[in-house]
Amino acid sequence: MKDSQIKQYASQLATKYQGQPSKQSDVVLSITLNEKALQSLMTDFKARSDFLGAVNWLPVKNVEGKKFLGALKGTTTGRKQEGRNRSIVEYGETYKTCEIDSSVQINWRLIDELEVTQENFEELFTQLTENQFILDMLKIGWHGESQATNTQAEDLSDVTKGWLAQLKEQNLANIITGGKSEGKIVLFTEKADYKNLDELATALRNKLPAEYQERNDLVFLVGAELASKANANIKGAYLYSENNGMNNLYLSNYFGGMPSIIPPQFPKKCAVVTTLKNLSIYTQKTSCHRSIYNEENTGDYINAYYRQECYVVENLNLMAALEHKNVVFENE
Repeated sequence: MKDSQIKQYASQLATKYQGQPSKQSDVVLSITLNEKALQSLMTDFKARSDFLGAVNWLPVKNVEGKKFLGALKGTTTGRKQEGRNRSIVEYGETYKTCEIDSSVQINWRLIDELEVTQENFEELFTQLTENQFILDMLKIGWHGESQATNTQAEDLSDVTKGWLAQLKEQNLANIITGGKSEGKIVLFTEKADYKNLDELATALRNKLPAEYQERNDLVFLVGAELASKANANIKGAYLYSENNGMNNLYLSNYFGGMPSIIPPQFPKKCAVVTTLKNLSIYTQKTSCHRSIYNEENTGDYINAYYRQECYVVENLNLMAALEHKNVVFENE
């Protein structure tokens, strides 16, 4: 039974991504995605995560190059007595993609069990595999700190540098690392450095240069533990059964004059002020490969997605963050 449903699933992917099912006995699917197929994959993944759909996910031509969206940092309008008013687009900051390999190994017996117990095999198999690919992408964006040759960190911090790591490395002035005590940030008590989420959000907003503080597209991203300790309410009637872990949770209140979001995979004690369009993922557009193959020796199917990819903060001045590793509460 296992072969028929897997091959049907692979055939559907092949049709979606404009490829052909493999004729090799141990390889069910092997496709290098063209540009149109990559756009189809991006659209598919974005539809499952409102956060992934809200940030920039861009196909890029080169493995490394110049950042694009953050190159124009100032205003564009004015007047000159002689000549035209111009704002220069400065392509000084760079990006560099790296190899990222996502794969799930599923035993034949589990595949058979899925076929017996579930009519919608494709959706269930997608939940087991591709949904986790998306969760991993988001986790790397927030937790990524380094790039190891052989990755081992359970929090994916050694896959590549994410958004927070880049801000810390390239614009430390925009990170709150301490309060009254160096290297320690006390929250949500009368004697705390920040008594509530509104004070914290305002402090982060004030870290931005003055020309960015009045933007109305700024958002306050807050970790689940901070929101819980501050007794913040989730907006509307929220059912856990309707959330697959890939979507934002929206808080009822504005903090620091900004809408407030708990993003998926966000560090639980962290807080960030930025615009969602200031956060990007660059994927080298000829590097993407989807495959499903049969591992006879172990009795498993492998569902894999390989690509060259990196995370980019487009404008490092347009992001401020709390060093979540330094956060403590009253009784800690």
